[in-house]
Amino acid sequence: MFRSLFLVVAIFLLTLSTAHAGTQTSSLAPDSYPTYSSSTPTSPPSVTSSGDIFRQPDLVSFGIAYDDFDKSEARRQSGDFRAEYRWGMSLLPMVSPYFKSWDDYVQFHPFAGGELGTLGQIYGLGGFAMDAYIGRHVIFTWSEGAGLYYGGDSVRLGSVLEFRSMAEIGWRFDNEMRLTFEVSHVSNAKITTFNPGNEYAGIYFHVPASMIFGQ
Repeated sequence: MFRSLFLVVAIFLLTLSTAHAGTQTSSLAPDSYPTYSSSTPTSPPSVTSSGDIFRQPDLVSFGIAYDDFDKSEARRQSGDFRAEYRWGMSLLPMVSPYFKSWDDYVQFHPFAGGELGTLGQIYGLGGFAMDAYIGRHVIFTWSEGAGLYYGGDSVRLGSVLEFRSMAEIGWRFDNEMRLTFEVSHVSNAKITTFNPGNEYAGIYFHVPASMIFGQ
């Protein structure tokens, strides 16, 4: 269900972007992205105004979530701590320059990360995230990932290979930091007959990598 909804949202946003691109000509040529001189401050570029290209930095993301918040079984409920790296590169323009006009509205980025649960769960995964911009600051992100899962003292999920679908909504500050709320689902997509799945609800704080590691 989560993956089907992701595809519907993605198709809707891409169709909307295509219609908008057909009604106006971009003010920037494919190779005329603004450049930053050596005198530019090392802090990430601020959120641009409507109609400009959104240039995203790499993000280091920290999250905390409540595992199986919707279940009454106590041994299924636990805390979940997350750390991820989300690359700022926009993937679609790498396929074709045509997709550069979409960057103001929707972008796809790769990510990798891991999760640690308070019942000993360990989950390492990677995948892709779709960022949809709603005005200057509100941002919606849908991500799909896959990785290796160890259940610890929690309920087993039926497979070593598990998939995660996650939806986030939050605020993108002028310094490119983000604060988002998320709901996510982890399951093995029925590759085994036992597939109980886990639901999570939590919060993320995203920091530009340059603020942590330098320019």
